[in-house]
Amino acid sequence: MRSIVPIAEQLDRALAELAIDHPLNGRIALILVDNGLELMCHQKCADLLFEDRHRNSRRLTQRSDARGRAFDRKTQFLKELGHIPPDQVRAMAILHEYRNQLYHVGLRDDPIIGQLAHLYFRLAAGLLEPLLSAQRHLRWEPEVVSDAARRLLPELVTTKYRRARVDMTGLRDRLVAACPQPPMPVERALSAHLLFRVDQAEAAFGIIAKGRSGIDDPVDTLRTIQLEADTIAAIVRFRRDGDKALKAKGLPPKPLDVDALGMARGTKVLVDLNARLLPSWKPRYPQLPFESWRKRANSIGAKRTALTALEMFDQIRKEIDQLEEIMAEPIEDMHGWHQHLEDVAMDSR
Repeated sequence: MRSIVPIAEQLDRALAELAIDHPLNGRIALILVDNGLELMCHQKCADLLFEDRHRNSRRLTQRSDARGRAFDRKTQFLKELGHIPPDQVRAMAILHEYRNQLYHVGLRDDPIIGQLAHLYFRLAAGLLEPLLSAQRHLRWEPEVVSDAARRLLPELVTTKYRRARVDMTGLRDRLVAACPQPPMPVERALSAHLLFRVDQAEAAFGIIAKGRSGIDDPVDTLRTIQLEADTIAAIVRFRRDGDKALKAKGLPPKPLDVDALGMARGTKVLVDLNARLLPSWKPRYPQLPFESWRKRANSIGAKRTALTALEMFDQIRKEIDQLEEIMAEPIEDMHGWHQHLEDVAMDSR
């Protein structure tokens, strides 16, 4: 009972947040749903291990994943046993990542966080029965039964037995029926937000597209910033491996100032190191990706299921994030160059 009641209470509170169309409420709803679904998966894993305690038919890695705290390993374990469909496991991984962003670094996709929370809520509600059974027997614990618990699980009002039984199918139906419709279909919202993100990324790239000269080829610029970013990452990996080797020999590591590596941007040294460290290197984007992203983003609105749209949305979003990440320092350098030119112009007046 101590696990079932918090699941019901968190999904119920998520409903109240979903009723308010504001990013803050969407964030809270997504966190509540994610935690409720984590508890559902944990309970299902515990049930499966208990049922298998005498047969011991699960592989050691499966038992370790089921007992552990890693959400992705638990969901993979449940997928292997057929308790969660693969497309839902993929969606859970994507939406769980948004929860992690909210906890640790904030979120850049606030305009669609409410849509994602709606999608997550319906996914979680649909898994109540597969993960917790249609009818669930509970150990009776009067101190756990709050007014909210009695409202959500009305069976608790009348039962006084040592082992209470609650209707998880009924809970699912009540939650789904009470869930408000999102302001816009999820597929359309994801498509519109991606188009906005593509416009943002293209505008940001425009700052550096023609270089300091103002006449550089944007495609060459794109190749250059990809080469420099990948080379710097390869240098960091190379030095990290070297530090591990030194540590294994009992020697002190050699510190590397990662920020100082940025000073090599625009020099031939990074091109030479790229040839040595990444001899088969090819740019991820040989051409400007913005129009391709727009076409793919527009196609999301026509997807037949929200989970399919979510997968495609997440793939494009990650590609945009990756490009924006490698553009960040070159853009900062360009701003510094413009400031330098302004300072020179002011000094000459």
